[in-house]
Amino acid sequence: MAIETSTDGLSIKYFFFVFIAVLGIIQAAAAHAGLRGLLFFPWEVRIRWFYSGRCLTLTSVHFSWLFAVLMTAPTLGFFFVWNSYNATGAIEGAQQAGLFVLSVACAGGFSLVASSLINHWRLQHNLTDASSFHRNGLDALRDITWFQAVCRTWQGRKW
Repeated sequence: MAIETSTDGLSIKYFFFVFIAVLGIIQAAAAHAGLRGLLFFPWEVRIRWFYSGRCLTLTSVHFSWLFAVLMTAPTLGFFFVWNSYNATGAIEGAQQAGLFVLSVACAGGFSLVASSLINHWRLQHNLTDASSFHRNGLDALRDITWFQAVCRTWQGRKW
């Protein structure tokens, strides 16, 4: 176990641990709220048992919850043992607050862009659906991606 004395290395570690934890939290919140446009996993998997004929279906919500647990739990666990790995280095309060806000903003932006790219082909037919036109704000992400919502907003403006 190497002890790191520079605050730059600690800052980078802190930034990435918060970034990964927030990605997991965003996926858990999107899965819980049913915002399909924010989910990273658009597919579903069916597992069949040959002898019983039963079928277990894992949907995109299940994969998102699994991703959330696998991303959030280890990073939050590492924060509990942060001082034992970094005994001599510390991040000052103002720097830590700035890194936290920057990490959350980057994770939010990454989630919006990545989920829009992943789900573009899957949710493209929802652009013509009449039920998706009356939804505004985050509720629009139930049927369409963030890119599609932004494009729909800008197309409807009158200059």
